[in-house]
Amino acid sequence: MILELDLGNTRCKWRLRKGEEIINRGSLPTSGAPNELVAALDEYSGQIKRVLVASVVGVALEQSLNLWSLDYLSVAPEFARSTNSCLGIVNGYEEPWRLGVDRWVGMIACYQQLNKAFLLVSFGTAITVDIVLENGRHAGGFIAPGVSLMLDSLQQNTRQVAPDRNFELFNLHPGTSTTEAVYCAISAMLVGLVENGLKQLQSAAPNVGFDIVFAGGDASKILPFYPQALYKPELVLDGLTYIFDSSR
Repeated sequence: MILELDLGNTRCKWRLRKGEEIINRGSLPTSGAPNELVAALDEYSGQIKRVLVASVVGVALEQSLNLWSLDYLSVAPEFARSTNSCLGIVNGYEEPWRLGVDRWVGMIACYQQLNKAFLLVSFGTAITVDIVLENGRHAGGFIAPGVSLMLDSLQQNTRQVAPDRNFELFNLHPGTSTTEAVYCAISAMLVGLVENGLKQLQSAAPNVGFDIVFAGGDASKILPFYPQALYKPELVLDGLTYIFDSSR
């Protein structure tokens, strides 16, 4: 049995896999990883033979995970790292190791599943947009604050803009209250970010078929604007499967 972990800035997604069968899955706050995994994994602990990890949380938490895995599972975790190329994807960064591993692993999963050009947009703590051409070349991308960070910035750095954090209506119409105006502006900015990514992809590869792929916890907020987009909530975990299964 294999434990796959996507350690993000805010959430830790996990799933247990036996061959191609998913045995169990879940998520928890990254701040609680890895100790809070014990309750979820207790019945499987003696059966887990590999631990595969994509992490953007830094050395300290990775070391904590390593010690926990060795102590609790008697398994040394294997960490994915961004490289020059992997499974048909060519890293577009001048310094490939600086590309966030979540973006790298997600692109690898997309290319394996689609085998065509695509625009990958992940709506998490940060919003990332990556452009991948038909030949697998990563043509670069964009990084922007996520929805929560935008709301935090407005609330902390203005005197009278305090949007209702429970408001869930995202649209492109002018708002008729402060809260609605904030959320409509965020919607417009996110759609603009996606549209620019599409423009850049079409400029780099005119007349080539492509897919739009959404991932991340806030993707559902923007999906209504792009019904043609493919939603892949476990893209990073899928990428771990491709990378480490191919390395054996």
